[in-house]
Amino acid sequence: MSLKAFHIVFVTLSSLLAFVFAGWVVRAYTESGATADLLLGAGGAIFGIALIVYGFWFWRKIRTREEEQQRRRKLMRPVPIVLALWMLSDQAARACSVCYGDAEGPMLEAARGGVYLLFGLIAAVQVGFATFFVSLWRRARRCRATVNAARKELILP
Repeated sequence: MSLKAFHIVFVTLSSLLAFVFAGWVVRAYTESGATADLLLGAGGAIFGIALIVYGFWFWRKIRTREEEQQRRRKLMRPVPIVLALWMLSDQAARACSVCYGDAEGPMLEAARGGVYLLFGLIAAVQVGFATFFVSLWRRARRCRATVNAARKELILP
């Protein structure tokens, strides 16, 4: 797998994870009414939208026009099937209270805490990636400026 393909897969999975997290936290907000859950859900949705915008920007940067049109045609084929399966599987994916035991017990609270911790770790890793790529971008810009200055000195002595 090329670095470009890995980058696209990583951004796609990150945006999906952000939306799943936002939905999960908003659902927790409807049950608990905690304002922090609502803020986390809004942040997750905003982060997911930002990742989608970035993904499209990156995709257009690396693709030609013909490849883009061919990709759109291929991409639209499975959309109705995926949407139908997603709509039909919503109820089947929810666990009943027997699976969880007591719906408000300490075991469920510990599981929620673990999920919050994992989402926090994932967010920290994503922030680290973003910081790393921004630092590489700045370093490349500085290097480009240095090379341009050296070229000017060689051309105009």
